Amino acid sequence: MSNNNGEVTSTLNPESEDEVDLVVESCDAILDTAKTVYNEESERFKQAEAKTNIALAFAGVLFAAYLTYLGTFKPIIKEPSYLVYTSLFKVAIFVLLVIGIIYFLRSIKTGEYRQVDLNNIVSIDFGKRSEKNSKLSLAFTYDEAVTLNKEGIEGKLRFYQIGLQLITYGFLIFAIHFLIEEVIRYVQ
Repeated sequence: MSNNNGEVTSTLNPESEDEVDLVVESCDAILDTAKTVYNEESERFKQAEAKTNIALAFAGVLFAAYLTYLGTFKPIIKEPSYLVYTSLFKVAIFVLLVIGIIYFLRSIKTGEYRQVDLNNIVSIDFGKRSEKNSKLSLAFTYDEAVTLNKEGIEGKLRFYQIGLQLITYGFLIFAIHFLIEEVIRYVQ
């Protein structure tokens, strides 16, 4: 469960009758596994952020280079059909690059990683619980944090993937358009 601050809280009842059947070693293993998965998801979140930042920087450089190209471009032929063709290519490339950058920005802005709520753990009541109950409650808390954060991470990666595809298409169309322009220039 999460509280109003988006922090994750424990769900195990401290007075549980099932506590009698709990084995300390099993609770240790469950808690260690939950911590490991939580840390792996936290790293995955950081990696998604880092990948997006690198891709955004690359897209920015590519966009700046494209704007420079647009600023220095002079039509080779004055025919209307050529001007329409080249304008459509340029608009398509521009739109793909801009939308790709917007998706990268959306990926960066998509949620924050929810931390484990220490307010429910660091308390006198929690300190009175048995070792088995405490460990299992902590494991539930970690599990809940992982579950809540999975959707955010998947959203980040989805926006990143779409942005990467758009930037790739924009770059490929730009490269094809550039080659066609060079062929036309050479033939002229």
